[in-house]
Amino acid sequence: MSKFDAMALAQARSMLAHTAGVDVLGEWRKQSKSAAWLLRLRLKLEAEPTAAVPLYSEWEVAVNFDADEWGKVQIYPALGPNGLTVTFQHQQFNGARHATWECRSGHVCSASWSGGLAKQRNALPVEPTTTAERICWHVVRVLEWLPQAATNILAKPGDVYELPDFAIGGKTLGNRLVYLENEESFALWQQDTNTSGIAWLSNSPETNTLYVRSFLPARGKQAIYTPPWGQVVASKKKDWQALWIRLNEMPVVGPWQAPATTTELAQALTAQGKNLADMLEPLWKNFELTGAQVMLLVGVPIPRKIGEDPYRYHWQALQLFPITKAPPKSRLALVKAHLASAHPLTWLQLAENWDAAELQNRGRLPQALCEAKVLLLGAGALGSNLSVQLVHMGVQHLTVVDGEKLEGGNLVRHTLGFEQLTQPKALALAEQLRQANPLAHVVGIDLMLPKTSAEFEQAASEATLILDATAEDAVLRMIPLACMNLDALFVSCSLSLRAEQLFFYAEMAGQFEQAKFDEWYAPYRLQQNELAEQIDLPRGIGCYNPLTPAPLNRIAGLGSVAVELLEQVYGQPISLPVSLSHNWRVPLLVPATEEVFP
Repeated sequence: MSKFDAMALAQARSMLAHTAGVDVLGEWRKQSKSAAWLLRLRLKLEAEPTAAVPLYSEWEVAVNFDADEWGKVQIYPALGPNGLTVTFQHQQFNGARHATWECRSGHVCSASWSGGLAKQRNALPVEPTTTAERICWHVVRVLEWLPQAATNILAKPGDVYELPDFAIGGKTLGNRLVYLENEESFALWQQDTNTSGIAWLSNSPETNTLYVRSFLPARGKQAIYTPPWGQVVASKKKDWQALWIRLNEMPVVGPWQAPATTTELAQALTAQGKNLADMLEPLWKNFELTGAQVMLLVGVPIPRKIGEDPYRYHWQALQLFPITKAPPKSRLALVKAHLASAHPLTWLQLAENWDAAELQNRGRLPQALCEAKVLLLGAGALGSNLSVQLVHMGVQHLTVVDGEKLEGGNLVRHTLGFEQLTQPKALALAEQLRQANPLAHVVGIDLMLPKTSAEFEQAASEATLILDATAEDAVLRMIPLACMNLDALFVSCSLSLRAEQLFFYAEMAGQFEQAKFDEWYAPYRLQQNELAEQIDLPRGIGCYNPLTPAPLNRIAGLGSVAVELLEQVYGQPISLPVSLSHNWRVPLLVPATEEVFP
């Protein structure tokens, strides 16, 4: 710690000593093997005391200079009889001692909801940036939190629903459980009477992830629900069986603590009129002891906001017992005996719902476009950039058609890389896109248009959006093919020389006429011809092999414009055909007229 950090801590202690409702107990204490410093405080509750929240409680202010150069501030209940021992909403699990510091584990969430946005300059800062002021600000926030905890109003109707903290127990075999639930699957669950069963998982050790693949009832092999994963997850081996149970509500003890022991889990289930042993008993006959652990998936219906009806299930994974090398019957007996005894629980800390609405909520395309069956003609520079944006942003069904192989000269502006050199562009791009979206079904067809094949004709007949990124008249002359879905939207996207313009033309496939397209494009074609005669085009070997100049930044930028235009024309009441050009525009900086430095 620098002398300036020491001065800031001393200043904060002095400021806290003059803060109403705060008593400073002792001096700052350096924590061993850490850059954290702790200061004990006594805080006064400005509300009627309760058994869980007394009039005076003791806390530790932790300032960690490893996590933040100005000191990351967190406030934990103190060890000893005067520290809070239960876990409330907006608090981490408080049922144990901190792993390394002299305090309990349950720090209060005293940060502002907009803090993350403010750090990225997308909101006004609320938390002070200087160390002393920041410490005092967090302490005041806890003073405000205490009466809400005592009066049980930390979670109010209309607040966003919050899961309890499941960072409980020892080392787990995986970092996270990944499942797929939404309103549609919730309706399926509501129609089913099974409250327990067997699930198949796919274990992915390279990412420390367990994917939920299917839910089966206790008896029978017909799945109750099979999550609709894309190819990248669906291709993984189902190599791990787990048990599952469904509850009426989140299993918690106290205000908002996830069960930390088998006793607490039994207590939480009893409150819902359920018994774990009874729920699991029908499962043992068909349960296969695969994997390294007996896992239990606990499913709970949750709302978006407190006070609203549930809209989907949340699944949390619990490690019940390690699988031994004993005979199967002996292993089952060991598992049952272990469940019947009192012992600590180990939860997988992370459980993520990878439904599209949640997985892609940072920037998703409209639902209609996400559900489109897209046929992309051309996997060149523009086609690859368009496809990457579409699939990343939620398109789940895409077939890409191209007959060329990736060459070294393509690397300067293609989304594929060195490892894909000499591979068919369509096939390599499809593989790349499958990895980009775990819900996507992407197929590549290695075909040099305007030739066709049975596979191509099948894709054309199913497509609801046909996107031409070849910029070739020979392809336009194919439209509409007899095999095409005539109600599909056909869109032609191309770029000018140097990617200074985007040319966008949209029409229903059954109504497309190349003559109308040619009439619209004629002045642009003339313009491009004149430009080609004026500029020194880059060339390969030979005088008859000019290359099309177009830098990647402009291709990606104009491709983004094309995607936004697709959002407007697909599934929207827009009068067709749509034909427009869009110029690449970047502010031009004016050079200084005088030298800044002599």
